[in-house]
Amino acid sequence: MIKVVNNVIPQKDCFTLYGGLTSQAFWKLTRSSYPEDIGGQFPGTSLIENGEVVHNDPYWIGYFNCLFDRINQQLLEQHNLLMRRDITRIALNAANDNTYTEFHTDGDSNHYTIVGFLTPQWAEDWGGELNVNGEVIKYKPGSFVIFDSNLPHKSYEIKKIPYWRMSIAYVVKK
Repeated sequence: MIKVVNNVIPQKDCFTLYGGLTSQAFWKLTRSSYPEDIGGQFPGTSLIENGEVVHNDPYWIGYFNCLFDRINQQLLEQHNLLMRRDITRIALNAANDNTYTEFHTDGDSNHYTIVGFLTPQWAEDWGGELNVNGEVIKYKPGSFVIFDSNLPHKSYEIKKIPYWRMSIAYVVKK
C-alpha cells in the first residue's frame, strides 16, 4: 500500500516549521539509513526510536505528535483510512546535493512508514523525489506519503539548491 496525503501542512506553516527546525542545535551530521552506514551519512536527528524518547525536547515531541493527528485526519478524509496512534519512531532528515541514500526498509509488514516533505518551496527540477518500491513520488511541500514499512525506499539526489531537502519519517504500528 502506498498513499499520498496532500496539503497536510500549508505553505506558510512550512516556512515557519522549516525556520524553526533549521535553527535547532539537535541535528547530527552522521545520521544513516543503516546502522552499518552503507548508504552514506546525512544530517538528521531522532526524537523517538523503538517507542522511546531519545531526544527529549517537549516542544518538538508535542509538535510532531500533534502533526501525526493532522496527518491521520487528512488520511481519513482523502483515503478513508485511519492509523493507530502507536508511534515507534519519529526522525528528521535533511539532504543537500552531497547526500546519497540507498534503498532501505524501516520495519516489517506490521508497521507503516510516513514520510513528510517539510521544505517550504520546491521546484520539480531540483530532484529529491521519493522512490517507494519502484513508485516515484514527487517532493511536494506539506504532503506526506504512507506506505508499508517493509517496502524498500530511498530519496533521489537533489541539485544544489537554496534549501535543505527536509523530511520527517514516522514509523507506526498497524
